[in-house]
Amino acid sequence: MELSYVDDGSMPAKRVHLRIHHAVGEFGMALWLDEISKAKARCAGTDLRGLAAFARDKAPREMSPPQQLAERKQFLDESLRDEEKSNEFFERIIAGNELQDINYLARGARAARAIGRVVIRTPAGQLAGYGTGFLIAPRVLITNNHVLENALSAARSQVQFEYEVDIDGQPLSPVTFALNPHDLFFTSKDLDFTVVAVSPKPDVGETHLSTYGCLPLVGTKGKVADGEWLTIIQHPGGERKQVCVRENKLLKRDRDVLWYSTDTLGGSSGSPTFNNDWYVVALHHSGVPEERDGRIQTIQGTDFDSTRHGEQDIKWIANEGIRVSRIVETLTQALPSHALLQPVFRATPESARILPTSVDKLRSTPAPMGRHSHSTRIPVPTRSGNQGEAQMDYENSRTVTVTLEIDPSGQARVIRQGPPGHEAASASTEANKKPGGGGAAFDVPFNAKYDDRLGYVEDFLSKGKVLVKLPELSPALESVASELLHPSGADKYVLKYHNYSAVMHAERRLALYTAANVDFAGRFDLARPSDVWRTDPRIRLEHQLSNFYYAKNQFDRGHLTRREDLEFGATRVKALQSAADTCHWTNCTPQHSQFNQNKQLWQGLERHVLEDAINTNDFKAQVMTGPVLQEDDPVWERFPDIQYPVKFWKVVAALNSKGDLFATAYILDQSEVIDQYGIEAAPLIPFTAYKTFQVSIDEVERLTGLTFTAQTAAGAASLKDFDPLKDSSKRARKPRRLSRNEASSAEGVPEGYVPLESLNDVIR
Repeated sequence: MELSYVDDGSMPAKRVHLRIHHAVGEFGMALWLDEISKAKARCAGTDLRGLAAFARDKAPREMSPPQQLAERKQFLDESLRDEEKSNEFFERIIAGNELQDINYLARGARAARAIGRVVIRTPAGQLAGYGTGFLIAPRVLITNNHVLENALSAARSQVQFEYEVDIDGQPLSPVTFALNPHDLFFTSKDLDFTVVAVSPKPDVGETHLSTYGCLPLVGTKGKVADGEWLTIIQHPGGERKQVCVRENKLLKRDRDVLWYSTDTLGGSSGSPTFNNDWYVVALHHSGVPEERDGRIQTIQGTDFDSTRHGEQDIKWIANEGIRVSRIVETLTQALPSHALLQPVFRATPESARILPTSVDKLRSTPAPMGRHSHSTRIPVPTRSGNQGEAQMDYENSRTVTVTLEIDPSGQARVIRQGPPGHEAASASTEANKKPGGGGAAFDVPFNAKYDDRLGYVEDFLSKGKVLVKLPELSPALESVASELLHPSGADKYVLKYHNYSAVMHAERRLALYTAANVDFAGRFDLARPSDVWRTDPRIRLEHQLSNFYYAKNQFDRGHLTRREDLEFGATRVKALQSAADTCHWTNCTPQHSQFNQNKQLWQGLERHVLEDAINTNDFKAQVMTGPVLQEDDPVWERFPDIQYPVKFWKVVAALNSKGDLFATAYILDQSEVIDQYGIEAAPLIPFTAYKTFQVSIDEVERLTGLTFTAQTAAGAASLKDFDPLKDSSKRARKPRRLSRNEASSAEGVPEGYVPLESLNDVIR
């Protein structure tokens, strides 16, 4: 074994010690050689050398299939949220135009802060080698499995940030953090990656881990097209941080990996591979080596000897990186509820975008995610001098309190602000206030493990006596429903939240239904904070239509189960948690802005149904809601693969003053206004353009494929047996028209549909 003296930067320059010449460490060498064998097997039959030569002067439009380019364009749309910029960037990319905005360099410098050198140690604490790793969440590091094979190896190893040179070329002193596998450790030998928790405080000094930000992994497809140039930031062979710009062109991909050309620079196991917009597209882990007579070759032209050589010595034909989408998919399936991984699961193309501005200085607490309040002195500008420049008058400055929400990419937005001394009300104080008090908004406790959600309670109306069951799925609906990643018991599809449940359509990425318990008598009069929308880690991310689809002048984020309906609970805190839980993308549907803003009819039906027919001491209802998902639903041209609904249904069940069960059903149709104005309608459209009907529960079952059932003292029954429109004499008799627009004109009201112009038209 060859040894040499090197200065690893962790001690004064004159002090040196021995290290092994294996970049991945002595204990990971066998694993790493196994990864090389896998890489060779994966690319068998592909002439990567010839492909690299062919691709050298080819633009992405010449190398990428149409579907890949469509996904690339969609990703740009989602990340930039600006159609003009998206079109411009897309044309640059597919044409191979390498001109970049000047902030490209600043954004790259910011991305580089999250990348560190992994220091691998033996059980005796001796140095065994190095790798590269980077933060993908505030306390989560990712590297290769062959760098950190198991939790014991991780527990004795470290990660160093700022092991690099400054702008003047002077070496910086690295900041070293311990790894904490007892908080989080997961490894995949098949995909050669390991994620491990990092201590928030360094071994020496005061620099908090949050200073370095993170590089969220986005599972969405379309981050890079074949033929694009890639960039790798790395610690090659354990050396100070370096960047390999425009030397790696994406050649080919399969389900698990990307292959890209190389400049033969090795020793970068665990490095992030970036696209030209600084999104991580792959975790670099190995490559396909040059061989002669079946022996791996070194850059010196000799046969590779694992006892003498390391990764940095090999001559590579092509590099190989594990696709980010596969890493996110694996983590989502394995650890969907792990608190430290939630920022990874919530990352979107928009939220993960690296910006040149930094909020690192604002982070003063160990948890850089979520909301934080900061008081700062705001100087008042005054004019002085002949130059007319604004000078800062600190004598007349004032203090305000600002609450920021910091997303996974480190971007911040103001949630609220107030005068000096104005702080959010504490949970202990607010919890004891009675309904009707309003009160200040404050941060809502959120349990990311989801183990405190009871969901929809079937005997909510009358404990043990009257049960309104969750809708039953037809066999056809079961075949398209999104299954829980880790189901318990018979609840294979049901997502449980505070006071409501939901089942998702996997392909349409919308709810088949939501079912809520509503206690109008127990509601608090709450000040409404800004909505914080969340993905649900209990089902696959690709089964959820998230923020990329909802933008200004497109769609409103329409709650199915209304936030206002769930503002109830034993305490104000419980009520806030219940209301906030409605802000999951699983409870969201695209709705025209005018439809979503109406409060008088569609959103007032639940209360109106109960006003004259309830037991005043038991002011409760069970409300089931969902979109009508039809095969001919339209699509928005920016996202041609995503259909949006034009009709919605609602079923409301309650007890009348005699304690008897009754239930009513409704349909709302926004097809006419969309057909006339488009989803991005500019004029103010009167709500009368939206057709609202009372219908029989039987009609909702016909439209949705769901079955609504109940159980009373008399036994099991269909919920439609308690529907006032079961009596056909109460229904409007008009000719049925069965197209998508069957309810879109006054002349074509379907048979059995009761048009509602106001709440007074409701039949009870």
